[in-house]
Amino acid sequence: MKQSIRLIPLFLILVNFAMSACGNKTATVNKEITPSEEQQNRSENNSSNLPEQAQPMTAVFEFVSYNDNGDYMLLTAKKGKQLYGFINDNNDDRSMLRGDICEIQWKEDTIYIAGDGERPELADWLISIRKIKDGKSSTFRKEYGKELRYHYDEKETDYSESGLNESYLLVEYYIASSTNKLIRSAIQNKEQLEYSIEEQTKNNRSYTVFGIGTTSEHHFNTVQWLYYDNENARVYEYDLATDKLIEFK
Repeated sequence: MKQSIRLIPLFLILVNFAMSACGNKTATVNKEITPSEEQQNRSENNSSNLPEQAQPMTAVFEFVSYNDNGDYMLLTAKKGKQLYGFINDNNDDRSMLRGDICEIQWKEDTIYIAGDGERPELADWLISIRKIKDGKSSTFRKEYGKELRYHYDEKETDYSESGLNESYLLVEYYIASSTNKLIRSAIQNKEQLEYSIEEQTKNNRSYTVFGIGTTSEHHFNTVQWLYYDNENARVYEYDLATDKLIEFK
């Protein structure tokens, strides 16, 4: 029998990338996911009278990210193009990497909305998660066998540890997915891949920019620029020939 997958309310589904700079400069992006009709109806119907909690459900998803920075810990996964959020407070494992195929078991249970009189709301609580197949990042780590190196000007920007970790996972997933011939060659030849981090403004928009490349004779050679939009959390490849940003999905 086909199961109907219910979603947690929109305000809890966030893809977070945060890089905290020195002083008052902090670049934090929360990307909202467009709610499905099911999400909208559920949010409207659950605000006062909560229905009886459902039985556990199980389905296969593609893992996207963890977010442990809010009132509730979240795990985001997707089926096709649709993102799903799960309350992840009861799961201590953080070994999944973006793109891993996993089986998730969850059930509806109650959360309480902070700042709204502790209003109860139904949400999808993760019970268990099991990896079924390695995604691109996991496969890359096994085949490449090295950690990426990175560098930035500490006099210009002092990134937080969590921000650096998020940037690492982002760049790693891009490298694992990239069709850039120079990047693919570096992976195949086990050359040391590195990336630089800096803040730039382009066309009146703020970006965190990653320069991906290798070092030869003490000189860093950039083979691909990657732009992370600090407002909408989208990632772009820079096309040198056309001087345009092409969205990476």
